[in-house]
Amino acid sequence: MGKLSAFLKPSPVGKTKKLVIDRFTDEEGNIAPIIIKSISPQENEEISNSCMDANGNLDSSAYGNKLIVACMQEPNLKDSEICKFYGVIDPAMVPGIMFTIGEKQLIQDAIMDINDIKDAKKKLNEAKNS
Repeated sequence: MGKLSAFLKPSPVGKTKKLVIDRFTDEEGNIAPIIIKSISPQENEEISNSCMDANGNLDSSAYGNKLIVACMQEPNLKDSEICKFYGVIDPAMVPGIMFTIGEKQLIQDAIMDINDIKDAKKKLNEAKNS
């Protein structure tokens, strides 16, 4: 088998990471961590394809929100109680209402990190510059 066996490893899905945003606390005042998870490349493609317009242009805002929903394990932004509280039916609308701009950016950065998106962009830039 030799070198081929080095490439026979599926994409790691389901890795988790805890984030702490001080504003989110439980009834006793303890910080309630946000837990994000990695998703499969296929899930990412489905999200990306659902955010394309008729000309094939990506709506990056819609993509970012849907990616947050897909990667957020706790709290589950698809939960009807959360959607009802924030007055929306579509869970993809929750991140824009629930989080501040800075919190949303922190979450997006962590999602990029856990899904190796940052590493991929960094390595691509390094390859271009060498």
